[in-house]
Amino acid sequence: MYNNRVNIYERTNPVKRLWNISAYLFFGVITTVINIVSYKLFLNMGMDYRLSAFWAFILAVAFAFFTNRKYVFAGQGVIWHEALAFLAVRGFTFLVNLAGLILLVQFFGLDKFWSQVIVNGVIIVLNYVLSKYFVFNLKNVERFFSNM
Repeated sequence: MYNNRVNIYERTNPVKRLWNISAYLFFGVITTVINIVSYKLFLNMGMDYRLSAFWAFILAVAFAFFTNRKYVFAGQGVIWHEALAFLAVRGFTFLVNLAGLILLVQFFGLDKFWSQVIVNGVIIVLNYVLSKYFVFNLKNVERFFSNM
């Protein structure tokens, strides 16, 4: 019963919620900068914009997993379970990113760099929601891997 009260308190504590959102925003900005700067560097090296998006994604995801796990969501589960869930979610959001990028560049004729910036806005929100409710939610991760 005591543990249940602690869990309810932790979930509803406004200070803890503010910390989580602030930490996510802080590390999310750094992750986004890593993504956009590396994307631009790869473009400047002559790499195709889709391949540039892929390598920028790899760099940003590596940084994001460790910072989100430790500082934002305080992951308590088995690290490789959380890592697999994180990669699955981020793989999905990468496909959303790539589809948005192709749509903006090829169909709307927007600049490759600014298209990535625009699409990143959608991806940030999607990543937060999926990380909070799936990746770093101990109950959901354990349930998922126990059914495998």
